[in-house]
Amino acid sequence: VRGGSLFAEDQNPQYIFIVQSWRIKLSVASRDGKVAILRIAQAGEVLGMSAALSGTVHELSAEAMELCNVKAIRVKDFMAFLQQYPEAGMEATRCVLQEYQMAFNNVCRLALPATVAGRLANLLLEWLKNRLDSGSRERRLIVPLTQEEIAGMTGTSRETISRVLHQFQQDKLISVKGACLTVLQPERLEL
Repeated sequence: VRGGSLFAEDQNPQYIFIVQSWRIKLSVASRDGKVAILRIAQAGEVLGMSAALSGTVHELSAEAMELCNVKAIRVKDFMAFLQQYPEAGMEATRCVLQEYQMAFNNVCRLALPATVAGRLANLLLEWLKNRLDSGSRERRLIVPLTQEEIAGMTGTSRETISRVLHQFQQDKLISVKGACLTVLQPERLEL
């Protein structure tokens, strides 16, 4: 069900989750309740690994955006598996390093561009890169987020996102039809 929580910030890890299908929203909340969406986890990703391995609480929340299929492995069973099969530790390390790289990319997406247009362009290019990396040659994306959620990923307001998307369309950088967004000129979005 959309909105179903896998885990929440400051919660002790009970399970490691392997996303089988659909998307999971990863977010953090400020003390005043403002939520920032860090990214959307896709099928094949492992969630909760770093908290489980470090023995600390979750630093973010994971919430299903729609009906999802995930595999849950109890942390204690996973740790016993790693003790029994030390070579699996290399794969666990790879997963944690991948989480680190994604966190680093999120910081760069939010902190480096000086403008909202730059942050939104980076987000669209990141989504396009993920699509192309998955083997597709098509530059059309299904955007599963509302403008409010996109605003949460770019550190701005829904109104500003609406204005910038409209400007991108006027400049013929993108085309939007319902939930479908086509990146027409990725090279110009990179500027």
